[in-house]
Amino acid sequence: MLDLRQLDLNLLMAFDAIYHQRSITRAAEVMGLTQPAMSNALRRLRLLCDDPLFIKTHLGVAPTLVAHRLSGSIREALDSLREALRHTPAAHAAPAQRSLRISCPDAFQPLLLETLLENPDFDWQPRFYQSRRREALQELATGKLDLLIDLDQPLSQQNGLRKLPLLSDQYVFAYGAALTQPPRTREEYLRTPQIQVSQRRDGLAPVDLELGLRGQRRNIAVSVQSALAARVIADRQPLGLTLPGRVAQVLGLQHCPLPLEQPLRLELCLYVESRYRFEQAVERAIRQVQQTFAGLVRTTRRSAGA
Repeated sequence: MLDLRQLDLNLLMAFDAIYHQRSITRAAEVMGLTQPAMSNALRRLRLLCDDPLFIKTHLGVAPTLVAHRLSGSIREALDSLREALRHTPAAHAAPAQRSLRISCPDAFQPLLLETLLENPDFDWQPRFYQSRRREALQELATGKLDLLIDLDQPLSQQNGLRKLPLLSDQYVFAYGAALTQPPRTREEYLRTPQIQVSQRRDGLAPVDLELGLRGQRRNIAVSVQSALAARVIADRQPLGLTLPGRVAQVLGLQHCPLPLEQPLRLELCLYVESRYRFEQAVERAIRQVQQTFAGLVRTTRRSAGA
């Protein structure tokens, strides 16, 4: 086995990036290097290890058996160094506060922020924003995003991401003070003017795609990106919304089941980059997020049974 003392820090980081990204291009982006510089680092690693380490495939690169054996020791060494540096403040300077970048539906942001700030040991700065769905997983893989809460979608085994189920929910018809009576039939539901909540600049929201597969189409009066903005509009205009039940609950909207033959369902997941598997602060934040959503499910069930 190779003596790790023969490798400098840059080579250790290069190996770790290539191993987890399964791509020299993405590894270079994560480290802020050019692709030629990353390729040169890989050449040095191959000479030191006397092994190809990574083999080209149609999906990127695949680690050899030697690379698999090295990966655990190298990751452990880098994690130990990061943890030591994290607890060693620079001389004559206050320690910099790290940002935890989170992309999630805006209706859940106040709930998650309160959960994170209630933990006195959590010294990261939460930063919320919403990524485009087609770009969010790539942002996670390249380190531009730390946590993603979004619809359930398949993951490639090569991108180094983890997917953790958060909740399974049903869509409901939600409404504010301006609408006096919710629709009672499918025809009334499809005819009632509604606010569409979608981060997409164009195209259909997931609920509308599902309705389209059933040959149905609801009456969209206005489209907004923010569920919180839709909440304000619903109290002033007689417009309904089709939202997941827990989102309607968090927003404080009145709601009732959709008058459809088959319910519309939502599966929500938490996505995180695998490099945080040994980052204790982030792992605690992940557990807090899971507990928050579990508590939301329990609260909803108690309300339904009351």
